[in-house]
Amino acid sequence: MADRLAAIQRALDEFRMDEARALAAEELAEKPSAAAYYLASLASRNHGQRVEFLQKALQLDPDHARASEELRDMQPPDDRASVQAASKEPTLQLAGLTRRFAALLFDATIISAMTMLVLLANDSFAPLQDALYSADEQAATAAFRHFQQATILHNLLLSVLYQAAFMTILNGQTPGKMVFNLRVVKQNGKRITILDALLRNGFGYTVSQLFLLGFIWAWVDDDQQAWHDKMAGTIVIDLSPPDDADAPAG
Repeated sequence: MADRLAAIQRALDEFRMDEARALAAEELAEKPSAAAYYLASLASRNHGQRVEFLQKALQLDPDHARASEELRDMQPPDDRASVQAASKEPTLQLAGLTRRFAALLFDATIISAMTMLVLLANDSFAPLQDALYSADEQAATAAFRHFQQATILHNLLLSVLYQAAFMTILNGQTPGKMVFNLRVVKQNGKRITILDALLRNGFGYTVSQLFLLGFIWAWVDDDQQAWHDKMAGTIVIDLSPPDDADAPAG
């Protein structure tokens, strides 16, 4: 029904994904069509299901341009010539959470070192040292709080710049992700933009760090997306050969 297809599109536009999936399931049960399968692919829970729905849309309508384009863009460049013969197995392998955490620690170590260097260059340690050697306990406490605030602010700004710059220049990778052979991409496999990188690693990371709930969410999510991935529409993929790739943690 046209009304239900329009309702699915509205739910997708407003990021009401559970409602979009429910409406799509009803539409496919009553009247499967290329349009319904395409909308269902946009609301799919994981990469493999998205591929399956796109393929079914093309089976019903081989001329469905948007489904064809989406499916083509989800393939690595070297495999695009064989899209029509592609199997239903996902072509992008989600990264294991253990390696993602290790890459995060690697980058955090670099960012922490950069923060200390910036604080040294700004002579931010000097007032703290002077206050600690003084007999004024109140002044020492105030100096420590000021130093703590400066450290957090510098670390946050450097983290956003570091992550966004490297992910834009290195196509979804930071030094840590390069070491562990990981890459951040859009859910359809496309390269992320600088806006995606800023949203994911600036505002998104801040939200995910609330009691670490945003990171913990990745352990129960079908696509292993943390909250910052959800906000930016990204996934983290493993670039290792299949035999060397870690099994997804959690």
